[in-house]
This record gives sequence, structure tokens and C-alpha cells, in this order.
Amino acid sequence: MKSSAETTAAATSRRRFIAWAGTVVTARFPAVLTAVLASVYPALLLAQTDQSASGAKESPLLTAAKKAQEVIDKEEKAEQEAAMKHIAANTNREDMIRIPMRDGLRLSATLIFPKNRQNLPTILVFNPYNTERMIKDEISHIRLFTDNGYAIAFVNSRGRYFSEGTYTFLGGSGNDGYDTIDWLSKQSWSNGKVGTIGCSSSAEEQHKMNAMQHPALAAAVPMGSGAGIGKVGPYNEMGNFYRGGVIQNVWFAWYPSHGYKYKPSFPAGLTRTDMLRLSQLWNLEPELKAKTNLLDKAIWTLPIKDVLTAIDAAPSDLDQFVTWQPNDPRWKLVEFGGEGDPSGAPALYINSWYDLSIGPNLAMYEYQSKNAANETARNNVFMIIGPTLHCGQGSEREHTYVGERDVGDARFDYNGFILRWYDHWLKGVDNGVTKEPKVHAYLMGANAWRSYDRWPPASRPITYYLDSDGDANTRNGNGRLTLTRPGTETVDRYTYDPREPTPTVGGQVCCFAAAQGGSFDQSAVEQRPDVLVYTSSELTKPLEVTGPINVTLYLSSDVTDTDLMVKLIDVGPDGLGFNLDEGVMRVRWREGFDKPVFMTPNAVYKVDFPPLVTSNRFGAGHRIRIAVSSSSFPEFERNLNTGGRNFDEKDGIVAHNSIHHAAAYPSHIVLPVVRASASSARISP
Repeated sequence: MKSSAETTAAATSRRRFIAWAGTVVTARFPAVLTAVLASVYPALLLAQTDQSASGAKESPLLTAAKKAQEVIDKEEKAEQEAAMKHIAANTNREDMIRIPMRDGLRLSATLIFPKNRQNLPTILVFNPYNTERMIKDEISHIRLFTDNGYAIAFVNSRGRYFSEGTYTFLGGSGNDGYDTIDWLSKQSWSNGKVGTIGCSSSAEEQHKMNAMQHPALAAAVPMGSGAGIGKVGPYNEMGNFYRGGVIQNVWFAWYPSHGYKYKPSFPAGLTRTDMLRLSQLWNLEPELKAKTNLLDKAIWTLPIKDVLTAIDAAPSDLDQFVTWQPNDPRWKLVEFGGEGDPSGAPALYINSWYDLSIGPNLAMYEYQSKNAANETARNNVFMIIGPTLHCGQGSEREHTYVGERDVGDARFDYNGFILRWYDHWLKGVDNGVTKEPKVHAYLMGANAWRSYDRWPPASRPITYYLDSDGDANTRNGNGRLTLTRPGTETVDRYTYDPREPTPTVGGQVCCFAAAQGGSFDQSAVEQRPDVLVYTSSELTKPLEVTGPINVTLYLSSDVTDTDLMVKLIDVGPDGLGFNLDEGVMRVRWREGFDKPVFMTPNAVYKVDFPPLVTSNRFGAGHRIRIAVSSSSFPEFERNLNTGGRNFDEKDGIVAHNSIHHAAAYPSHIVLPVVRASASSARISP
């Protein structure tokens, strides 16, 4: 069937979906998900407007979340303005510092010092972003560090802004990072020690940098990074480009905005004075930018490789990456630290339960705890996991909302912990930070911090089996989760049409306006017939689930390849079901990522997912639910079901998929249940 976004059939499909979504959302949950779906399907904005005009009330959940965010925004603006004034009065700043690399190119740096510029440890933020914007975003850290006797260096990676060379994703994070640390540690004002910090890409730069094992790198703090090319524990995601072999569409927003390869440049050899004068006229921020505001429509473009053309994006690595399969050997050229890159310095990982890279990040923590390059590094791998979105740490309040879900008072003194971390490793202060529990993780549902001496914490597995009477479609079907393996074979069938994909409603989504991340009530999307819903009976006592969650499904289909999506959901006594994590698997990669193995139509295959991960207390009276489908769009690319390369295809076919559950086909989910006594409750360090 034709599935190009340009075809009349596709337009008709979208209109049918919009009509369905508007009806369900308006009738069942007025405005609960309208805002979310409208970001993907703009026609829903009209339904939302009509609904407002008719006097329908907005969901109390969404209203509360919006009000909480307004308060946070106001507080953060006031804090930012106060910090900017303080820094202007109490620091010195030097721009256009040129740091030489081993190949003769120079990186551009901005250095900020306290007034007393003697014997200073340095905090390095190595990043591809606009420096003025970075300083604004990191203003609380700048104040924290300069008030406490640190210099801070913002260094643009190779090819970005005033740094020389051509930008490639994480290109130079190894050698360039090493050379930057070497230069900083040898300055007359330096005490010879450097620490690294940063979130997102500026965290990913740290992995390879730490693996270079420069003796002056004393400690690292990667926050909200991705993790690794190739295998990282049970994951193989090529630096979070894929999840389960499925492209994460966030990259169609990130690369056009932050990862373009080429820019205007000035002649080599210009002095710092020349560059300072030139920077008063040009900041090298693009005047004309890619039309990422059109992604809500452009993301429907097929073949998917043409999305970048549809938004007028500049050339970037994404032009090639989107054409590489997970087993393409060229991925190994990307300098994204992972297994085989043991860290040389202690690391404090700061992660978020609703970040797109949470699974691999926890696997990276485990890997470095066992394989870091020296005993000091191995024994000093720590981690904090908060209940936020990507890079949301520090935004927690008395009522912390992640999407629609209020997860309680999740405040944590991140800055206090980070300062103690650096004071110990960069100044030699004996402040007890290394005696802290190795892991602080927020337990949603209980709405409290927990501490563990290892990750994952000790747990006992509880297996829930999928079962039904053959009609698990929608939340009104008869799908169930049971503690006993089903004896009679039953099959649940659904149709996946890539022209009408199951929409994204929350999840581990980052940086992509077309899909909103976080925890949302799933009731509306669970009304779709292409979603299978399996729910446990009510719990008689609380169940504390923390750690990796293994899911196995038995699938048959009439196509040679399709995708499977599974969500773990906490259903409260009020019937609202909030997503915790989601798993994704392109079925051709079920036997490993070395080579694809296609299905024989209508044969039954075992599909193991890369582990989901969460920390959630299912309360008494709550129910555990999983929802199964074959798409979550636009968070993930659509599988066109042809068995082809997907990235260069316009025409998809409909898949008729079946989930089997029987003694011979025990589709199941394994939950890691932690005894409350196995952890200690903590509000903050």
C-alpha cells in the first residue's frame, strides 16, 4: 500500500486518525491528551479550540502540571537574573581563548574566574552549543563553582562556532578532550586538576575524554548522556540513535539545530585580539535556520531520509546515519565512549527516569563500576537518578510533575553533592562524599528517595504472564497479567498499518516538540484496536519495582519484518494509567545486531526486548499493565513492514500481527521486586 506522506491515501489516513483521536479524547478525557496529540497532529488544535469554545474544562492533571511549570519558570528566571548580577560583580571573564590541538587546529574557549585567580582547579564544559546560551543555562553552576574557588571553562568542540575544523558528532572528544585538559592543567592559575561536567551532548563528550586517562582529569559528572557505540550491557543502540534497532526521531530535531557540519570560518592564524573584534559583529549563530517548527508535518515524509530536505536542514552526519543499519561497521568511527573505553577518573552519573537514554546509561554505570581503568576509578562510580525528563535534574519541586503525573516532593541537593564531589577530587577535601551510598534513586509511587550500595539493587523476580480469551484489544478487552503460566493457547491479533501508526503519548522522549515526554494517562490511546492491553488484578499490598525489567513476547505475522512496542503502566484505583517505561524491538534484530534475520510469515518467534528500567511503587489497590503495539509515532520511525531497508522506502504494507501466550509460548514480563528494607530512604544527601 502507498504510505508516502505526499499521497492522498496518507492524507486520508491522517484525517481518519485525527477524527478518531478527537472523538476519544473529547468524549472520554476532555483535553487530557489533546495538547500532547496536537503536537503530533496539528488538526487536533482545532478540536482543542472548538472544545474550549464549547466550555469544556481542561483536565485537572494537565492544569496542575501547567501551573506548576509556570511557578518553576518564574522561580528559575528570578534565580537566573540574580546569579547573572552576582557573577558580573564577582568574576572575571576571558573570551576567545585559543586552545591548540595536536594537529594545529585551535578550539575556542571562554574562561570565567573568581577574583582571586591563584591555584584554581578547573571545571570543563566541552560542548557543541552556543557559548552565551550555555552560560545562561549553566548560570547556577557558574555561581556555585566561582564562589567556591573554581575556574570554569566553556570550550566549543571542533568545528562549532569559533572553534576551527569541521564538526562531526563527538568528533575529537578523545584527542581534543585530552589536549584541552592538558592545556588547562598547565596554566599558571591552575592547581593542575580538571573536572568535567555537562548534560546531554556535553555529557557524551566526557565518556571518550575520561577513557583517554589524562592524569590531570580528576573527576567527571556526565548528566543525561547517551552511552556507547555498539554493545553496552544488554543494549546496542549506537549512541541512542536507535532503540531496539528503531530510529529515534529526536535526531531530526537535534542535528538541524545543533549538529550541522559546516559553517563560515575565519582565516587561520588570526590573533585573539582579531577574534574578539570580529565576535562583536558575528557570533556564527545561523541567521536562517532549518524549519524544525515544521517537523510535526515533515516527520510524516517518506522515505524517512528525505525528512531533512523537507525542513531545509543543512548537511550533517544525520544524512549518513539515517542510512546506516545497526550493524554497519562505520558506526565504530564515531567517538562515543562505551564498552572498551574504561574511565580513568571517578565519575558521578546523573540520570533521569524519563530520559531517552536511561537504560544504556545505567548499563554504563555497571560497566565502569567493574571495568574502569584503575582501582580508584572503579571504586568511585556514583549515580543519582531523578524523576524528570532529559536534563531536568534540579527542576524538582514540592510537587514535581513529569508529564501529567505528580511524583511528589522530589527535591535533591544536586549542587551540594556536586560541590562536595569536586572539593574532594580536585581540592583533596576529606568531606565524606566517597562514603555516601553508591546510588541515590527516586522511587515513584512512594515519592521518596532511596539509597543503594549497588546497581541494580538486590531483588527477587516476579513473572507475570500474558493471557486473554482472545480479545485483548483496547483497555476494554479481556487481556490480563497472571502469576500462573497459561495452559491453553490463545492468540491476540491486531493490525498495524504504517499509514495510521499508534501515536506517541508520553515516554522517554527528549528534545522533540512533535512528541512530548513524561508520564501521561494512557486511557485514550488504549482505546485503539491496534493496542493490546494486559492488566493484573488489584494488588493487595504494595509492590516496589526497581531495576531492569525483562519482557519476552511470542509473535507471528504475515510479513517478514515488523516492530513491537511494549509499555509498562501503573494503573491507579481511579482507572488512570501512567506509563513508566517502554521497550522497542525491530523484529529482524531479535537474534542479535550482527545480522538481520527475517520472519517466515505466520511462524511463531520469540522476541526478547532490551530491558525496560524504572523505580516505582505500585500501591495497594493499583494494577500492573502492559500495552503492546507496533508503533509509537512520532517518537520512533515507522516500520513499513516490507523487510527492506526502510530509510529509502515510500511504500509500506499492512501487517497482521499476533501475540501468542501458552505453555509453549509463555509471553511474559519479569519485574525486579525490591524489599523496602533493602534500601534506605533519603530526602537529600
